[in-house]
Amino acid sequence: MNFLPFIFVEYMFETRNGSKMFHGRMMKWGSETVLGNTSNDREVFLTNECMNYKLQDIKQSIILEVRKRPWGHHQRKDNANADRIDREKAEERKKKGLPLEYYCKSLYWPERGAFFTLPFDTMGLGSGVCHSCNLKISEEDKNISKVNSSQKGFSYKGTEYSVNDFVYVSPHQFAVESGETETFKGGRNVGLKPYAVCQLLEVVPMETKQSERRSTEVKVQRYFRPDDISPEKAYCSDIREIYYSEETHLLSIEVIEGKCEVRKKIDIPTCSAPAIFDHIFFCEHMYDPSNGSLKQLPAHIKSKFAAMSRDGDVASRKRKGKSKEGENDIEDDKQWEASPEYRLATLDIFAGCGGLSEGLQQAGVSTTKWAIEYEEPAGEAFKLNHAESLMFINNCNVILRAVMEKCGDADDCISTSEAAKLASSLDAKVIDGLPLPGQVDFINGGPPCQGFSGMNRFNQSSWSKVQCEMILAFLSFADYFRPKYFLLENVRNFVSFNKGQTFRLTIASLLQMGYQVRFGILEAGAYGVSQSRKRAFIWAASPEEILPEWPEPMHVFAAPELKITLSEKSQYAAVRSTAYGAPFRAMTVRDTIGDLPDVGNGASKTTLEYGNDPISWFQKKIRVDMAVLTDHISKEMNELNLIRCKKIPKRPGSDWRDLPDEKVKLSTGQMVDLIPWCLPNTAKRHNQWKGLFGRLDWEGNFPTSITDPQPMGKVGMCFHPEQDRILTVRECARSQGFPDNYQFFGNIQHKHRQIGNAVPPPLAYALGRKLKEALDSKRQK
Repeated sequence: MNFLPFIFVEYMFETRNGSKMFHGRMMKWGSETVLGNTSNDREVFLTNECMNYKLQDIKQSIILEVRKRPWGHHQRKDNANADRIDREKAEERKKKGLPLEYYCKSLYWPERGAFFTLPFDTMGLGSGVCHSCNLKISEEDKNISKVNSSQKGFSYKGTEYSVNDFVYVSPHQFAVESGETETFKGGRNVGLKPYAVCQLLEVVPMETKQSERRSTEVKVQRYFRPDDISPEKAYCSDIREIYYSEETHLLSIEVIEGKCEVRKKIDIPTCSAPAIFDHIFFCEHMYDPSNGSLKQLPAHIKSKFAAMSRDGDVASRKRKGKSKEGENDIEDDKQWEASPEYRLATLDIFAGCGGLSEGLQQAGVSTTKWAIEYEEPAGEAFKLNHAESLMFINNCNVILRAVMEKCGDADDCISTSEAAKLASSLDAKVIDGLPLPGQVDFINGGPPCQGFSGMNRFNQSSWSKVQCEMILAFLSFADYFRPKYFLLENVRNFVSFNKGQTFRLTIASLLQMGYQVRFGILEAGAYGVSQSRKRAFIWAASPEEILPEWPEPMHVFAAPELKITLSEKSQYAAVRSTAYGAPFRAMTVRDTIGDLPDVGNGASKTTLEYGNDPISWFQKKIRVDMAVLTDHISKEMNELNLIRCKKIPKRPGSDWRDLPDEKVKLSTGQMVDLIPWCLPNTAKRHNQWKGLFGRLDWEGNFPTSITDPQPMGKVGMCFHPEQDRILTVRECARSQGFPDNYQFFGNIQHKHRQIGNAVPPPLAYALGRKLKEALDSKRQK
């Protein structure tokens, strides 16, 4: 449908030649946003697109309510009644042939993949100043580079640089110089390099008629990384270590990707977190690329890094400043992390074994007080690791029904008779422990698209045509509890499932409740795990809170920009691809499991000695304080598959296609084909069945962790790089970023299922950091 442009007037003015004009911001109909056909016909959205218009071009005025309603669970019923009256009024106007009345309550910002609360304090002021214009000017200023008057520094992409600063430089710059042409291969990140760390020595402006950004060059001194020397050196080194060199280069500022710091190793912040987000490196050695030699740094260079460490600490304190009470904000941050009252009281639904809760709690932002999980082994695993949480091993629909009955809202609850019966039969102790509206600050979880049929608080809407009961149940918790924050996690295909209708309806439902909403897709491999795992997320924040940003990807990983289609002409990516550079190298299979002892097919001993010390940075971090290794157990293959596994070559990328075309004799005397008949006979229709009966590559990464690793399964690359067996439970757990002290429950199938269904804790930690930043920002206002 074609619509006339809908403009919100910011101010009016008259030009020198007498033309009467107005400056306005474009408003979009819901169908022009990512909501598409799930939008309300009467709701429009403010945007940051603005320009001048002639008054004579106005076709008609529109009746528009700029809507702002009270927020919270106490207002839920009042707002629902207001919505009902509003709909009835609109229907009445329609019957009488009167023009529709429209309303607006959100700012749509497609470039940021989000719907925000309307900026009431900066819109429609009639002052001759447009907030959107100021935003555009600010963005344009960031793209203008400028050398300062002292010729000792410059600004580029909104960042100020000075001589002696350490900077990131695009790895492509040095790859071209060295003649490197290798690119990443399937299942591997070989050929992908992190940013080069360099120190600015001199700014070299050149006079030219071209733009200054293109003409400015800098002289830099290059520092090398262990991975520039060899994979073996990278494996046994800290990923934050770099090497001093005498190598200098003259570069265009266009290859600079950002700033970082270099300090003495002793001054590096301790890192107990599951992922790194500080851009801080240390240097203890000098490297000569001409002969590959490494030696200790001379004393005068060491003293330079000592000075930088002192300067870095002072600068950090200056950035933090003073609080109103006169105390340093660094101390406030420590208090924020340590004090439970500063954390969000959280309800984790579809909690599984607790990967999402684990990462969010490690970020210091939440305390999971309640959790709901339907599968008993997963629920028991959650309890083993989160003893402070109250776990309800039950269907979430039953729990919500029980909560609503406890609050006297049973009449408002639309549920199956089965859910009502199960809720009424709950033990009194369970009912006493149920969370109530007003107690829950944050709800998070990863609902499956299909599930046990239950309550549907949206059954009168378009949702009645979409069979996604668990998504509906999850949204029903947000609708009833109205927490400050809400986070939905799902598989990447969630955004395209059911032709994108489920994704759009989820956003529309949250907006209908009054939330701000942000959506995007993230790759876990870019946040410090050696696994390709793409996940869709939807953040929601109350109108009174700050909507969290997406975490910065920190590791190179072979994944493109993960885009969401907004309309026929536009797409949105939450974060940049790291295939062209990032602060740190990719984690490898060797980094992840190279220290674990050898075990055989069907290994079942649940407790083992490690047998050797950790080698890689990841191993040292993942072992935490464990003295013994647990769950290093492997599914047992049958005789034929074990024979096949033994004949798969121990080299990168090997799979069933490397098996000899022959028959083998089993212990029963039966002769059978070594290559499964179905594979070569259907290969053309299934991408050659790549990866089935596949071995992992020490220098590559794990495929997406699944609930049942097997050589003929959905992800058939499940053999150890050198040992003739399927990956163990602990190896799969490490690929997800679970520390070695994390416990799983049940038999080996249960444990694999718990791991395969989990959110990687490092990815959850990254999200939690951004949530904490949002809370910090509000607290400091």
